[in-house]
Amino acid sequence: MRTRWTSVLMASLIIGLTSTAIAQDEIDPEGGDLGEGDPAIGGEAEVGGDDMAPAGDGGDKPISVGLLLGYGISLEDGGNPWGLGFGLRGGYNIDAIYLGARFVYYLGDSEGEGPAEVTVNVWELGIEGGYDVDVGGAVIRPGLGLGIANYSVDSSVISASESEFFVAPGVSLLFDVSENIFIGADARFKIVLADETLKAITLFANGGMRF
Repeated sequence: MRTRWTSVLMASLIIGLTSTAIAQDEIDPEGGDLGEGDPAIGGEAEVGGDDMAPAGDGGDKPISVGLLLGYGISLEDGGNPWGLGFGLRGGYNIDAIYLGARFVYYLGDSEGEGPAEVTVNVWELGIEGGYDVDVGGAVIRPGLGLGIANYSVDSSVISASESEFFVAPGVSLLFDVSENIFIGADARFKIVLADETLKAITLFANGGMRF
């Protein structure tokens, strides 16, 4: 009798241990396989992949607008129709290629006195293109401007104006003050293709913002 109960207890113990081992080996189909690399049980999370890929440059600001202030020096005899000038410019960068437009008004110069006084001045409206060369902390932009120059003459006797095509090769030097703000300078050799060609050198300081 004692041997029979001992056998029953031993069989029950073996069955219990076997059931526990089988339960531990089973995989929960909803919970997934928690392996060594799963962060939920202290394993190392997988680093890399698409989640850690760079988000892109994000700092490109191709649109720029700015103010111009400078002086134009006539290379012809007579009054200087350029003189002190101020204006606006705006443009767009396609990588290193710059495309833009600018308007500049020059106060010009006066000659003579009284009824004989004659005032001459110029305003310009044109497009411009250039190529940005990074020289470490600055950008050099050789370029070319094309447009219309309006030449005006005003006196007590006559008041007239004439618009002519101009060509203006030149170069700009630009510095970044911050991510959005820049300052710089540019020089141009201006050729106005009138009946009598007018030539000038213009020097400008400029500053503006990028977007």
